[in-house]
Amino acid sequence: MIWDKLNAAIDANQSFLISSHLSLDGDSVGSQLAFYWYLSSKGKEVVLYNHDPLPSKFQFLGNSEIVTDKKPEKKFDVLAILDCSNPRRLGWGGQDEIAPFVINVDHHRDNTMFGDVNIVQTDAAATAELIYHFLVQNKSDFPPHVAESLYTAIMTDTGGFRFSNTNSGILRICADLADRGVNCSKVYERVYSSHSQRALLLQSRIWSTLNFFFDGKVCSMELPLGIIDELGAQYSDSEGMADYTITAEDVEIGIMAKHTEKESHFSLRSKGKIDVGKIAQKIPGGGGHSSAAGCTIEKPYPEALAEMLKIIEQELR
Repeated sequence: MIWDKLNAAIDANQSFLISSHLSLDGDSVGSQLAFYWYLSSKGKEVVLYNHDPLPSKFQFLGNSEIVTDKKPEKKFDVLAILDCSNPRRLGWGGQDEIAPFVINVDHHRDNTMFGDVNIVQTDAAATAELIYHFLVQNKSDFPPHVAESLYTAIMTDTGGFRFSNTNSGILRICADLADRGVNCSKVYERVYSSHSQRALLLQSRIWSTLNFFFDGKVCSMELPLGIIDELGAQYSDSEGMADYTITAEDVEIGIMAKHTEKESHFSLRSKGKIDVGKIAQKIPGGGGHSSAAGCTIEKPYPEALAEMLKIIEQELR
């Protein structure tokens, strides 16, 4: 059975460090919190650490206060990496030194199968879908706040149930989570409809950079990261802006770039015709899904954008 090795690893060990990728999103946060609850319910010692701080929009989730961006100094029996295609995306390195055993639970198609236990299903809408099935398979009577974490994770990784990974199976899971106590309208409001004034100011600056290329087939927006400190905003206040880049008519590929003077990170989006995951993979360390992917080019933004557009031009032919 798919879960046997995971259950065996949990039973055989006592201390666990849970982590996920840079730039935390709803799936990485919700999956971690749900798995944290399960391990804690089994009497395990659990620390939830990520390189980046928890975005404020997810602080309403149960147990979110235990998420830390301060790297633990101790060693653990197991490192559980969730929603992360390869260890480089953790952003903090040293994973081989912090635990001798690695659990890898993910749904990204470019996952490198780096774990001692690999639970990787690329047809899952979210990593939280896998965590849900794990809890149900183990007959865990998880409380409403865990259901809320799972629902938040699935809702965000399906783009509010807008993306093509929204199907009847995932909707049945969400119906079950609602039956278990999730207030769906509350979750939507907290994630998508609650912004600070500084967040809206930041988003307005991003909108002002809107640009189009290749006869309107490519749309881009950018965020010089220094603006965040200038406005007193948070990095997470820009989350979700990449999705807007494909809302214009005739656009096939969207680009959201966040950059410093020396490095440019690209979030890529597609309406479905072009596989942006393959585009991102042409940059070392890049990857993702066919409709949503990302990569980092270690160059100033003008040079990095020119390189990215050159790659995209080949795909548009």
